[in-house]
Amino acid sequence: MKEMVMIIGAGIFQIPAIKEAQKMGYAVLVLDMNPCAPGFEIADCKEYISTKDISRAIRCAHDYGKKYHLQAVFTAGTDVAYTVASVAHAMGLPGISPDAALCATNKYLMRCALRTHDVPCPDFISAKTVEDACAKARILGYPLVIKPVDNMGARGVRQIDTEEELREQFQKSIGESGHYGDPTVILEEYMEGQEISMDTLVDEKGEVHLLTVADRHILSPPYFVEVGHSIPSLLSHETIRQAFDVMKKAIKAVGITCGAAKADIKITHEGAKIGEITARLSGGFHSQCTDPLATGMNTTKAALDMALGKSLNRDDITPRYHRVALERALLPSPGKIISIEGIDEARNIPGIFDIFLTRHVGDYVTSPTSNIGKVGHIIAYGTTRKEAEKAYGRARDIIKIQTVQQEKVMVG
Repeated sequence: MKEMVMIIGAGIFQIPAIKEAQKMGYAVLVLDMNPCAPGFEIADCKEYISTKDISRAIRCAHDYGKKYHLQAVFTAGTDVAYTVASVAHAMGLPGISPDAALCATNKYLMRCALRTHDVPCPDFISAKTVEDACAKARILGYPLVIKPVDNMGARGVRQIDTEEELREQFQKSIGESGHYGDPTVILEEYMEGQEISMDTLVDEKGEVHLLTVADRHILSPPYFVEVGHSIPSLLSHETIRQAFDVMKKAIKAVGITCGAAKADIKITHEGAKIGEITARLSGGFHSQCTDPLATGMNTTKAALDMALGKSLNRDDITPRYHRVALERALLPSPGKIISIEGIDEARNIPGIFDIFLTRHVGDYVTSPTSNIGKVGHIIAYGTTRKEAEKAYGRARDIIKIQTVQQEKVMVG
């Protein structure tokens, strides 16, 4: 029987993993409930199953196991580590334990584990009702941040300064929760400071390898919309070393014993603190585009090897060069998109790797309140930051996205 890799998710952030697994000689089965998921076009087999539906995913794995030799379960760029680990465990395949995966997915369990192991993180509480949230918020104090307990992409995340705002936001946030259990929110202290995204890999011996660190560019509160990221980080080597030390403690605390681990870390006046940690490679075009553009590493293959139970090939995570790569979001004025121009011309600019559109003519766009719903993304690179920024700036100036709102045409 042909050997197969199951990849949970068939979105744009899973495409590099699909292609890499096929390049390694495996048939690829993808699971996604979106019939328009782009990964369906290139995968060998596909099933329309929610990435959070563990029981159906396990049944699917058993069914395909009759026709293929299933070797691994994998994902990248989306928070379905619990699904991945549960299917791998049910099939007797390599991976972290389902308990550890849930701990790396459920933000309340995650923070409890971090606190137990003295890993720096924000003070926090959980709540299932608005009255409970308000009562606990009076103890925690304002400002604070409300988050769904098990979602990603800043969905339902908002800074809260008053009880009135908390009451207004609570149902929106808890409505984004409950994918792997009861709907719950967490309230946590607001942390000031630069935010970074750190990708790491835990090898077969348990050694943690630092892959890349990206500076995240976040819009001002009350919402935390990432409008781009840049690799490498501009932080000092010492600051990154301290953040990596915190990352390693967090990995141990939540129980990630092998494979990819990614964290969002705030560099506060008290030092590095874990915002979130999860058992996968990063999304947002970080591990997919800017990491390989900046370093020449093949971290997707390295992570796949870990999922397959293989030993880490150090060549895959050894930089071949040191460049600057960045991603920037396209955010036109709210309204109905009536035209998009300049994409092909912008793609031909030296230093532009690609431009990804997620919205098209006829779609409506609103002011973003999360990382979902951006119109597109520009990926640029160069030998220096100035060079990469210049390429991005040229592309941004060429691209014209016209929207209409209340009969008024806006160009963004």
